[in-house]
Amino acid sequence: MDSYKRIAKLKIQAAQERAHAVLGEVARVENKVYVSPGSQNVVEFVGDAARRIDGRLEMEQAVVDADLLDPPELETRIHRVTSLIPFLHILLGFVEGSDVHHSPGQLLPTLRRYTRSIFPASEIVISSKPELNYAIQDIAGPLRKMFSGTSVEASCALLPELLFMVNIPAAESGQILIHGVVSHELGHALYDRQEMAKKLLPKIKLNESLVKGLTSTMYENQLKQGHPTPELRLRKQITQEITARVNGWVKELSSDAIGIYLFGPALFFSAVHLLTSFGHLDESSDTHPAPRLRVKLMIRMLKQLYTVEQWRPELQSYLADWDSVSAAPVKGTNPYDQLALETINDAALDLISQESQSATATTDRYSTERFVRDTNEFSRLLLSHIPPGEAGPYSNATSVGLASIINAGWHVYLCDFEAFRKTLHPNDARTRYTTAAKLHELVLKALEISGIRMAWEEAKVDSKLGKN
Repeated sequence: MDSYKRIAKLKIQAAQERAHAVLGEVARVENKVYVSPGSQNVVEFVGDAARRIDGRLEMEQAVVDADLLDPPELETRIHRVTSLIPFLHILLGFVEGSDVHHSPGQLLPTLRRYTRSIFPASEIVISSKPELNYAIQDIAGPLRKMFSGTSVEASCALLPELLFMVNIPAAESGQILIHGVVSHELGHALYDRQEMAKKLLPKIKLNESLVKGLTSTMYENQLKQGHPTPELRLRKQITQEITARVNGWVKELSSDAIGIYLFGPALFFSAVHLLTSFGHLDESSDTHPAPRLRVKLMIRMLKQLYTVEQWRPELQSYLADWDSVSAAPVKGTNPYDQLALETINDAALDLISQESQSATATTDRYSTERFVRDTNEFSRLLLSHIPPGEAGPYSNATSVGLASIINAGWHVYLCDFEAFRKTLHPNDARTRYTTAAKLHELVLKALEISGIRMAWEEAKVDSKLGKN
């Protein structure tokens, strides 16, 4: 028993050292300047949680000395506390890359206000990561659930109701136009928040005859090899494989559809620029449908929601090319993918579009009227090297929205790139990349001006409320 007590005390001491190491890291990172208050929320939470864990472990020393528990009970009790420490390391990893030196500070204030207009009780952290990937997740809800009933539960009071962690590729953090993809990521949050899976998935039925046919084929092949799975079990496995794909693909497609409602053409331009630059058009996974199917959905929606026949010829040609490519049948890489594709047919795509519209408030949707205004007015300003961060008469100007700025930037990129290039100094126009970099800088400056203007407008409202 003495050996167990000594080992238990060693475990507690080692865990306390790790808790103090976390506190040391908190002291280091809390002095950085972050572009979002959300980063500070995470740092404060981790520091408070580490102090509570350290205090609880100190109390556990007395439990060990009391000799009231047998070794398995003691091990379980200590583990309940020490097992929380790795999660604090993960949380500090979220914050890494979200300081002003790594994330686009011009984007965050505007995106933060935009996100809070959709999710009022939310905060957002943008973190630049080395992966070529965009992702979003709310960590506040899972943390409350994970730490419920533990010594760290009280620390959760430091978190906002929703705390979105958004990861963007570090190497492309300044290429602001591609960040239109964040509207897809916000689509994920709305999909979960609006419980769209409950509304959509029951309406998208598997073709049972196709499942039965695949089961029969696979069973016969296994029978020839001498090791067949019982047919009923095989059919259940096949159904699970296809259902998992349909569920994941519907979520991704719904997030695309919501992104179209939120950002309009800008999401499509951003998505095809990102998705097709390094991935095969027909390559799918358990969780993500083939890019060709995603492009097909977005183009169907653009043609329904926007007067594309009035777009600039360059833009019409661009859309027509993608329309032609997306019209080709998607080739599943395996039988499960193929049956999932048979399930998500045109009727399912229309259903996804309709339910996604219901998930977005009318005031949050980008419209064809706004696209016409933005591409006519703000694109011209960008061509003249004027960042369109505010609009209207000088005495009554208002901030320009995030979606409007991104759409105007894409319009210049796709329709007037060479005209923009001719306005630059020769050193800035040497290559397509250097020219695009100057356009990104202008768009970022527009977002910065928009954020400043919005902050001023909010300050005036707060001042008036204070006087009353």
